[in-house]
Parts: sequence; structure tokens; C-alpha cells
Amino acid sequence: MAALGALLFRFRGPLLGTNLGTNWWLVTVALVLYAGVTWLEFQYWRHLSIATLVGITELSPSAQQKGSLMQEGIYGVVRHPRYLSAGVSMIANTLFINYAGLYFLVLLLVPVGYLMIVLEEQELIERFGEEYRKYQRRVPRLIPRWRKTN
Repeated sequence: MAALGALLFRFRGPLLGTNLGTNWWLVTVALVLYAGVTWLEFQYWRHLSIATLVGITELSPSAQQKGSLMQEGIYGVVRHPRYLSAGVSMIANTLFINYAGLYFLVLLLVPVGYLMIVLEEQELIERFGEEYRKYQRRVPRLIPRWRKTN
């Protein structure tokens, strides 16, 4: 990892591309996005242990057990709040830093992130079956539905 970091640092100029300068409108949008991400992260942190947040539970033998499908709180609004948080953070960072190469990188990473979600959902269908399929029909993947409440 250190060698990769050194290599990336050495070629940072061509990788980052043109510095588009500070654009205060983009900085403002980025700050609003950061606030939204902070709120979102607090929402899912309420439902996950530290071990789950850092991925320890997936490595433990007990992870092979079925477990329970989280559907409460933010998980009742979007199925993948952690991916949503990461994606919005990536966009906010790109707007804040404002280098041409980062916009290109975002365009490359969005389909990769989507593919990761699709693969994870296949695993969740295998793990939870029809319960997860019902959850998929009820709760959107990433973009919350703005429903009128009665």
C-alpha cells in the first residue's frame, strides 16, 4: 500500500488533471452535502455496532449464520445508506477539491459502486430469501421516495 501511495503521489499531476480553482458555489454545495452525509451517518450508526461498521462481523465464523434483516430507522428509508453516504461524500469531496481528474474518477466509480450494490443484494437474497425480496419492493435502493404521509 505504501508503494502504491508513493506511486500515486509521484504521478499526482497527470492523475488529478487541471486545477479548476476555488469555486465558492461548489464549496457551498459541498458543505451542504457534508452536512447531509453527517446526518445520514448518525442515522445508520444507531443501528450498527463498531464491529459491523469496520467489517469484523463479516470475517467471524458467526457471520455464516442467517442473522436478521435490518429494516428499521434509516434502513426503512433506503436499503443502502452506507453506499449512499460514501457516494455523496465522494461527490462533495470532488466539488470541494475541484480538479478535472476527480470528476472523471467519479464517473468511473459510480458504475463500480452500483455493481457492488447489485452483487451485495444477490448475496442478501440468498441469505434472507423472500423476506429480502419484499424489503426490496418496499424500500428504495439509494434514493428515498418522498411520500406524502396521511
